[in-house]
Amino acid sequence: MKKTQAFFAVSIAALLAISAVSVIPLQEAEASGKHKEFEKKSSFTATLTSVPSTPVGFDGTATAKFWLAKDGEALKYEISIENMDISGGATADTSDDVTKLHLHEGHHNAHVLNVYKAPGQDDNNLVVKPTKGIIKGIWDDGDENLSYGGHLNSHTLTSQLGELCDGNLFTMIHGDGGVGVLKGFIEPTSKGEKICSKLTDDDEDEKDDHHDD
Repeated sequence: MKKTQAFFAVSIAALLAISAVSVIPLQEAEASGKHKEFEKKSSFTATLTSVPSTPVGFDGTATAKFWLAKDGEALKYEISIENMDISGGATADTSDDVTKLHLHEGHHNAHVLNVYKAPGQDDNNLVVKPTKGIIKGIWDDGDENLSYGGHLNSHTLTSQLGELCDGNLFTMIHGDGGVGVLKGFIEPTSKGEKICSKLTDDDEDEKDDHHDD
């Protein structure tokens, strides 16, 4: 009897151990495979230039590249900033500090994604490399945050996909005192136009299928 009980206890422990080991790779697989493959060539680009309110003597510049997933459910981005202090404390001079960074929609100037600093950093995949002047991440529907209220909220990518494909979104970098200093509209490349066109066609086909039903 004791041998049977011992064998049963060992078997249960073994099963639990196997379960624990198998859960981890499954979770990792789900996380890594959450979005479909990104194209190697960028889907969108933006060149950020000084806005009228930029202080005299400011010489910061920035460029951005974006990669739209084939399923249209994720947008990878990398923003390269020069002559500005991303960490906001590397030097005593605050005139070149990056105080915040957002993606906006062009019609009402409202935020669509709060990327860096105030009012929040809503991208769950945000990576900041101050010494290299790089801010990058992945915008998807999991980054929605409606807690700020009004035009400061972060929205889902899929709700803004039409605006993105139409070139109505822009990147804004704010400097000392929160003043906007660099702005650039996100324009589709030839690769981006192809992806957007396919997504539009797929959406129309889906609507036709529902209509036929």
